[in-house]
Amino acid sequence: MTTLYFVRHGESRANVDKVFTGQTDVPLSDRGMRQAEELKKRLLALKPDAFFSSDLLRAVQTVTPAAEALGLSVRPEKGLREIDGGLWEGKHIDKIARAYPEDYARWTENIGLARCTGGESLEEVQARGLAAVLRIARENDGKTVVLATHAAMIRALTCAFRGLPLSEMQHIPFVPNASLSEVRFEKGAFTIERYADVSFLGSDVTRLPENI
Repeated sequence: MTTLYFVRHGESRANVDKVFTGQTDVPLSDRGMRQAEELKKRLLALKPDAFFSSDLLRAVQTVTPAAEALGLSVRPEKGLREIDGGLWEGKHIDKIARAYPEDYARWTENIGLARCTGGESLEEVQARGLAAVLRIARENDGKTVVLATHAAMIRALTCAFRGLPLSEMQHIPFVPNASLSEVRFEKGAFTIERYADVSFLGSDVTRLPENI
Protein backbone atom coordinates (compact mmCIF):
# COMPACT_ATOMS: atom_id res chain seq x y z
CA MET A 1 0.00 0.00 0.00
CA THR A 2 1.20 3.50 -0.88
CA THR A 3 -0.01 6.53 1.06
CA LEU A 4 -0.36 9.71 -0.97
CA TYR A 5 -0.79 13.14 0.60
CA PHE A 6 -2.08 15.72 -1.86
CA VAL A 7 -1.33 19.34 -0.94
CA ARG A 8 -2.87 22.32 -2.64
CA HIS A 9 -0.39 25.19 -2.86
CA GLY A 10 -0.58 27.96 -0.30
CA GLU A 11 -2.22 31.28 -1.01
CA SER A 12 -0.55 32.99 -3.98
CA ARG A 13 -0.40 36.66 -4.78
CA ALA A 14 -2.68 35.98 -7.72
CA ASN A 15 -5.24 34.38 -5.41
CA VAL A 16 -5.34 37.62 -3.43
CA ASP A 17 -5.75 39.71 -6.61
CA LYS A 18 -8.41 37.34 -8.06
CA VAL A 19 -6.30 36.73 -11.17
CA PHE A 20 -6.60 33.46 -13.09
CA THR A 21 -3.08 32.07 -13.12
CA GLY A 22 -3.37 28.52 -14.43
CA GLN A 23 0.19 27.77 -15.50
CA THR A 24 1.46 31.32 -15.04
CA ASP A 25 4.27 31.10 -12.49
CA VAL A 26 3.55 33.22 -9.42
CA PRO A 27 4.95 33.10 -5.87
CA LEU A 28 3.14 32.61 -2.60
CA SER A 29 1.76 35.59 -0.70
CA ASP A 30 2.96 36.35 2.81
CA ARG A 31 0.06 34.34 4.18
CA GLY A 32 0.92 31.53 1.77
CA MET A 33 4.42 31.39 3.24
CA ARG A 34 2.95 31.18 6.74
CA GLN A 35 0.68 28.37 5.56
CA ALA A 36 3.73 26.51 4.24
CA GLU A 37 5.33 26.71 7.68
CA GLU A 38 2.16 25.50 9.41
CA LEU A 39 1.85 22.68 6.88
CA LYS A 40 5.47 21.76 7.58
CA LYS A 41 4.63 20.83 11.16
CA ARG A 42 1.85 18.50 10.02
CA LEU A 43 3.96 16.87 7.31
CA LEU A 44 6.90 16.24 9.64
CA ALA A 45 4.59 14.22 11.87
CA LEU A 46 3.60 12.08 8.87
CA LYS A 47 7.24 11.24 8.08
CA PRO A 48 6.97 11.15 4.27
CA ASP A 49 9.57 9.29 2.23
CA ALA A 50 9.42 11.52 -0.85
CA PHE A 51 8.13 14.85 -2.11
CA PHE A 52 6.82 15.51 -5.62
CA SER A 53 5.44 18.82 -6.84
CA SER A 54 4.00 20.61 -9.79
CA ASP A 55 6.93 22.50 -11.25
CA LEU A 56 5.14 25.82 -10.67
CA LEU A 57 6.73 28.00 -7.98
CA ARG A 58 3.69 28.33 -5.70
CA ALA A 59 3.43 24.55 -5.33
CA VAL A 60 7.17 24.02 -4.83
CA GLN A 61 7.34 26.79 -2.21
CA THR A 62 4.49 25.20 -0.25
CA VAL A 63 6.27 21.92 0.49
CA THR A 64 9.91 23.01 0.43
CA PRO A 65 10.05 23.87 4.18
CA ALA A 66 8.95 20.34 5.13
CA ALA A 67 11.18 18.64 2.58
CA GLU A 68 14.25 20.61 3.67
CA ALA A 69 13.57 19.82 7.33
CA LEU A 70 13.62 16.13 6.44
CA GLY A 71 16.70 16.40 4.24
CA LEU A 72 14.71 15.52 1.12
CA SER A 73 14.48 17.17 -2.28
CA VAL A 74 11.27 18.26 -3.98
CA ARG A 75 11.04 16.45 -7.30
CA PRO A 76 9.33 18.51 -10.04
CA GLU A 77 6.49 16.79 -11.90
CA LYS A 78 5.03 18.71 -14.83
CA GLY A 79 2.02 16.38 -14.94
CA LEU A 80 0.81 17.86 -11.64
CA ARG A 81 0.58 21.42 -13.03
CA GLU A 82 -2.60 23.46 -12.83
CA ILE A 83 -4.84 23.71 -15.89
CA ASP A 84 -3.48 25.59 -18.91
CA GLY A 85 -5.69 28.67 -18.84
CA GLY A 86 -5.05 29.63 -22.46
CA LEU A 87 -6.42 33.12 -23.11
CA TRP A 88 -7.52 33.39 -19.48
CA GLU A 89 -3.97 33.37 -18.13
CA GLY A 90 -3.10 36.46 -16.10
CA LYS A 91 -6.54 38.04 -16.42
CA HIS A 92 -8.84 39.14 -13.61
CA ILE A 93 -11.87 36.88 -13.36
CA ASP A 94 -14.23 39.78 -14.11
CA LYS A 95 -12.44 40.41 -17.41
CA ILE A 96 -12.63 36.70 -18.28
CA ALA A 97 -16.37 36.66 -17.63
CA ARG A 98 -16.88 39.64 -19.96
CA ALA A 99 -14.52 38.52 -22.73
CA TYR A 100 -15.47 34.83 -22.86
CA PRO A 101 -19.01 34.60 -21.43
CA GLU A 102 -19.95 31.18 -22.80
CA ASP A 103 -16.76 29.39 -21.78
CA TYR A 104 -16.69 31.09 -18.39
CA ALA A 105 -20.34 30.26 -17.74
CA ARG A 106 -19.53 26.57 -18.32
CA TRP A 107 -16.61 26.89 -15.88
CA THR A 108 -18.84 28.29 -13.16
CA GLU A 109 -21.87 26.07 -13.84
CA ASN A 110 -20.29 22.70 -14.67
CA ILE A 111 -16.52 22.97 -14.29
CA GLY A 112 -15.78 19.32 -15.08
CA LEU A 113 -17.06 19.78 -18.63
CA ALA A 114 -15.32 23.13 -19.14
CA ARG A 115 -12.36 24.19 -21.24
CA CYS A 116 -10.42 27.40 -20.73
CA THR A 117 -10.62 29.42 -23.94
CA GLY A 118 -7.56 28.44 -25.97
CA GLY A 119 -6.35 26.17 -23.17
CA GLU A 120 -7.00 22.80 -21.56
CA SER A 121 -10.18 20.98 -20.69
CA LEU A 122 -10.67 19.38 -17.28
CA GLU A 123 -10.68 16.02 -19.06
CA GLU A 124 -7.14 16.69 -20.28
CA VAL A 125 -6.06 17.89 -16.84
CA GLN A 126 -7.43 14.74 -15.20
CA ALA A 127 -5.77 12.45 -17.77
CA ARG A 128 -2.25 13.86 -17.37
CA GLY A 129 -2.59 14.14 -13.61
CA LEU A 130 -3.81 10.59 -13.18
CA ALA A 131 -0.99 9.27 -15.36
CA ALA A 132 1.57 11.09 -13.18
CA VAL A 133 -0.01 9.93 -9.92
CA LEU A 134 -0.21 6.30 -11.02
CA ARG A 135 3.44 6.31 -12.04
CA ILE A 136 4.54 7.93 -8.77
CA ALA A 137 2.42 5.55 -6.67
CA ARG A 138 3.78 2.46 -8.40
CA GLU A 139 7.39 3.67 -8.24
CA ASN A 140 7.00 4.31 -4.50
CA ASP A 141 5.17 1.17 -3.50
CA GLY A 142 4.76 0.89 0.26
CA LYS A 143 5.99 4.42 0.91
CA THR A 144 4.44 7.69 2.06
CA VAL A 145 4.56 10.39 -0.61
CA VAL A 146 3.62 14.07 -0.66
CA LEU A 147 2.34 15.57 -3.95
CA ALA A 148 1.99 19.35 -4.16
CA THR A 149 -0.46 20.45 -6.80
CA HIS A 150 -3.44 22.70 -7.52
CA ALA A 151 -7.17 23.08 -6.87
CA ALA A 152 -8.58 22.04 -10.24
CA MET A 153 -6.20 19.09 -10.41
CA ILE A 154 -7.16 17.81 -6.96
CA ARG A 155 -10.88 18.06 -7.69
CA ALA A 156 -10.51 16.36 -11.08
CA LEU A 157 -8.43 13.57 -9.53
CA THR A 158 -11.00 13.17 -6.76
CA CYS A 159 -13.60 12.33 -9.41
CA ALA A 160 -11.29 9.65 -10.80
CA PHE A 161 -10.51 8.24 -7.35
CA ARG A 162 -14.22 8.01 -6.53
CA GLY A 163 -15.17 6.58 -9.92
CA LEU A 164 -17.29 9.61 -10.80
CA PRO A 165 -17.70 11.24 -14.23
CA LEU A 166 -16.29 14.74 -14.57
CA SER A 167 -19.84 16.05 -14.83
CA GLU A 168 -19.93 15.50 -11.05
CA MET A 169 -16.85 17.64 -10.41
CA GLN A 170 -19.09 20.64 -9.69
CA HIS A 171 -20.20 18.80 -6.53
CA ILE A 172 -16.66 18.08 -5.31
CA PRO A 173 -15.96 20.59 -2.50
CA PHE A 174 -13.56 23.46 -3.02
CA VAL A 175 -9.95 22.78 -1.95
CA PRO A 176 -8.55 25.52 0.33
CA ASN A 177 -4.96 26.71 0.05
CA ALA A 178 -2.38 24.48 1.78
CA SER A 179 -5.02 21.84 2.55
CA LEU A 180 -4.06 18.19 2.91
CA SER A 181 -5.87 15.21 1.38
CA GLU A 182 -4.91 11.60 2.16
CA VAL A 183 -5.34 8.86 -0.45
CA ARG A 184 -4.38 5.19 -0.19
CA PHE A 185 -3.28 3.26 -3.28
CA GLU A 186 -3.47 -0.50 -3.06
CA LYS A 187 -3.90 -3.22 -5.69
CA GLY A 188 -4.47 -0.63 -8.40
CA ALA A 189 -7.28 1.18 -6.55
CA PHE A 190 -7.43 4.57 -4.83
CA THR A 191 -9.27 5.19 -1.56
CA ILE A 192 -9.76 8.69 -0.17
CA GLU A 193 -9.17 8.69 3.58
CA ARG A 194 -9.25 12.43 4.22
CA TYR A 195 -10.15 15.39 2.02
CA ALA A 196 -9.03 19.02 2.19
CA ASP A 197 -8.00 19.05 5.85
CA VAL A 198 -7.06 22.53 7.11
CA SER A 199 -7.32 21.89 10.85
CA PHE A 200 -3.61 22.67 11.28
CA LEU A 201 -3.78 26.15 9.71
CA GLY A 202 -5.53 28.01 12.51
CA SER A 203 -6.41 31.55 11.48
CA ASP A 204 -4.58 31.25 8.14
CA VAL A 205 -7.33 29.29 6.37
CA THR A 206 -8.34 30.98 3.09
CA ARG A 207 -11.93 30.99 1.94
CA LEU A 208 -11.80 31.91 -1.72
CA PRO A 209 -14.51 31.54 -4.38
CA GLU A 210 -14.40 28.27 -6.28
CA ASN A 211 -13.86 29.93 -9.66
CA ILE A 212 -10.42 31.42 -8.96
